[in-house]
Amino acid sequence: MTRTPLLLAIFAATLAAQSKPVFTENFESGKIDPAVWDTRTAGTATIAVEPVEGAHGKYALHVHYPDMAAASYAFVVATHLPDSVRTHFFGRAYMKISPGVGITHNPLIFAGEPGWQLSKFHEIGTHRGLWMPSYQENKSERGKGRGEIVYHMEVGPQTDKWFLVEWEFNDDPSQITLWVDGEKLSTTVAGEKVDTVKFDWPKGSGVVKNLVGGYQEFGFGARVWGAPPAGFDVWYDDIAIGTSRLGPVR
Repeated sequence: MTRTPLLLAIFAATLAAQSKPVFTENFESGKIDPAVWDTRTAGTATIAVEPVEGAHGKYALHVHYPDMAAASYAFVVATHLPDSVRTHFFGRAYMKISPGVGITHNPLIFAGEPGWQLSKFHEIGTHRGLWMPSYQENKSERGKGRGEIVYHMEVGPQTDKWFLVEWEFNDDPSQITLWVDGEKLSTTVAGEKVDTVKFDWPKGSGVVKNLVGGYQEFGFGARVWGAPPAGFDVWYDDIAIGTSRLGPVR
C-alpha cells in the first residue's frame, strides 16, 4: 500500500487536532513493565521486549510462534483502563509480521472484560491471510451460549515491513472499524460493501448494545487455533489508545 508524501502530510494534518492518547507504550524501557502489563502465555510461544531494527525507537514488543506449536499463545494485557474508554475507544499500533502466519484463525489484538481468554471481547485477527475483526463470547460454556461473529476484510496484513494499524472499538452499538496506513478497510455484507462491521448477540437477535460489558483490559500478541507448520513472528511498537482517532505518531 503506497502513500505519497503529500497524502501522508494531509492525513497527519487532518488528525492533528485529535485528542491526546489516554494510554501509550513505546517499550523504550527495554522490558515488559509489570506495573502496566500482565503477561499471559501458554505452550511454546514467547513474548518479550527486544532491540528491533526498523522500530520507532531501539525496542519493540516481539512475539515468536515456533513451528508446529499447538495450544500456544503469548500476549501482554493492560488491565487498568481509564473510564473514558470503557465503552468506546480508538487504538493505534505499529506492527510487523513475518510470513508464515497461516490460514487459521489467528488472534492479534483484543479488548474486553477481565479474564481473557474466557471472557467477552472484541478482537482483531487474521483468517486465511485476511484481516478478521470479530466479537468473541468465550465466557459461557460450550453449547451454552459460547460462540463468535466474524467478518473477513478484503485484504490482509503486509509482511516483512512495518505498517500502522488503527481501530475503533465500540460496545454501544457493538462494532469495529479498521484502518491500515490510513486507509479504511472494507468487506461485503449482504451484497453491500461496508467499512464498519456490526455485531448482534445472540446471532440474529438484534441486540447490539453492551455485548462486551465494558472494556476493562486490552491485549497484544499472537495465538493460533491449530498448529502452523511454519513458525512466525509479530512485532508491536508505539501502542496507544484514546477517545478519538489518533493517527500516526507525531
